[in-house]
Amino acid sequence: MPDSAPPASLAGRTAFVTGAASGIGQVIARLLREEGARLILVDRNPDGLAPWAGDPAVKTMVVDLADREAVVRCAAEAIALGWGIDCLVNAAGITGAGKDILNTTLEDWELVHAVDSTAPFLLMREIGRHMVERGQGGRIVNVTSSSAHRAAGVMPAYGAAKSSLMQLTRVAAAQLGPHGINVNAVAPGLTRTPMLAQTIDDEQLAKAMVSGPMSNLLQRPSEPEDIAAVVLFLCQPASRQITAQTIHVSAGAIIQA
Repeated sequence: MPDSAPPASLAGRTAFVTGAASGIGQVIARLLREEGARLILVDRNPDGLAPWAGDPAVKTMVVDLADREAVVRCAAEAIALGWGIDCLVNAAGITGAGKDILNTTLEDWELVHAVDSTAPFLLMREIGRHMVERGQGGRIVNVTSSSAHRAAGVMPAYGAAKSSLMQLTRVAAAQLGPHGINVNAVAPGLTRTPMLAQTIDDEQLAKAMVSGPMSNLLQRPSEPEDIAAVVLFLCQPASRQITAQTIHVSAGAIIQA
């Protein structure tokens, strides 16, 4: 008999994913869809969301996550679809202007925290309430960063915002656990994404992997698929006993931080 394909692990489930137009978020969305999930995808870039237009099981929303009111509004619109939201993945993030602490402006600081910390908090609050009201549990996965665990080579606003999100993950896990909601974080190191390509070329990336504050034990960068595979696992039934954890997908970068 021919081998039959295994059943999709997320069939009948709905996942809400931010930062879905490119990079890690885009690959997360693809893997979740391949496992049968309906998707609600959020990004500020409409062109990156356009390829999903023909899929009736995918709803896209163009949202600036720095706009607090827009974030709350998009959560309400997603809930109003009536699909029920089983998984929330906060994958969107910005690094800021790459300045050191002496040159970081208050505007730099507030923008990075708005996108990387405040928006995930608002979505966890709004969609968390929805999950509790549904009474069917849920999964929340926050994409943080190895920058939350290192000192050298870290942009102040970015490292602080991702540290905030990491601790929020732990606190939310404690408070939502009695409702059957698992909350975890995934912390990438340097990952080959369009956002990274804006600040470092391939030659510089290869050197950074071997020596310096951004190097790691395997001496290679991560690919978006490396991070997305772990996020997918944390949304699947097999991870039911994992919560309040930060899973590092940085090739051991933080060991030598």
